Amino acid sequence: MNEAIFNEVAVLWAEHVGATWPDDLYRVDDRDEDVVEIDGAMAGCVSAYVKSRGALDDDRFRALQVCARDLRRILPRLRGESAAYVRRLIKMAELINAARRAVP
Repeated sequence: MNEAIFNEVAVLWAEHVGATWPDDLYRVDDRDEDVVEIDGAMAGCVSAYVKSRGALDDDRFRALQVCARDLRRILPRLRGESAAYVRRLIKMAELINAARRAVP
């Protein structure tokens, strides 16, 4: 496990848990995905990663990466708090991906 990456994810996760859901995200018109569902799925994956001190099973890892991909498509339409909220989710997924790639 990469301790520095884990610590960064843990800090971002604590910020995320304490953040208020931006109401603008309810109004995102995305024909493919529901942002509320993506947020919930990612929360489950990141929470599992943090609770297990950096371990994440393959199914959750894949789900996390798919959710991050979907959020990247939505991000250009967001502003302010909504964009920051989504960027934080994407950043956590990217860090977890980097940690996995770094494992020999």
